[in-house]
Amino acid sequence: MVIHRPSSPSLRLALPRTSGDRLGGPLGRRLDDRFHYLRLVLAGGREPIEAVVVGPGGTWALTLRAEPGRYRKRNGHWYRRSAATDSWVPWDADRITAARLAGRRLEMYLERATLPSAVTACLVPPRGVEIEWDAAQRPGIQVIRDADALAAAISAGGNLTKTQVDRIVALLDPRQPLPRLTRTARAS
Repeated sequence: MVIHRPSSPSLRLALPRTSGDRLGGPLGRRLDDRFHYLRLVLAGGREPIEAVVVGPGGTWALTLRAEPGRYRKRNGHWYRRSAATDSWVPWDADRITAARLAGRRLEMYLERATLPSAVTACLVPPRGVEIEWDAAQRPGIQVIRDADALAAAISAGGNLTKTQVDRIVALLDPRQPLPRLTRTARAS
């Protein structure tokens, strides 16, 4: 997997710094060089998308942060397990909403650039986070904790060509050279 580091202008813009990239290494060992891993992608919003993976398996918007705890969606509402009262209390699902909106924002950004815009939004919670929901209460994102399972899900698809991957990466990481058009593409 090709890992793209945030550019220095993004650091000068005072974007939030990460303490470490817990997925770059594990995914890099499981995915080949047809896949690209980009951090802190600015795609039509004030807040950068934490990580994006682009490859033959599609485009994935990854949200890596979540508060430790147990969370559950029931009857259309989110709840957090309170250790103090040993009960479920209402919870504002801001990280789940952020993950869903990051995927949607990236879809719109790719669509405006006339690129394949199917994006899978995924929350990759750290240890100490449990997220559950009833069968009829899907959260609108994928929640995958394990790097092996995430790599398998990312590589399972097969809907993007090499040219499409190169164009998406060139859009998301402007430091990359633009892919050259083939003669057939120039003729049309």
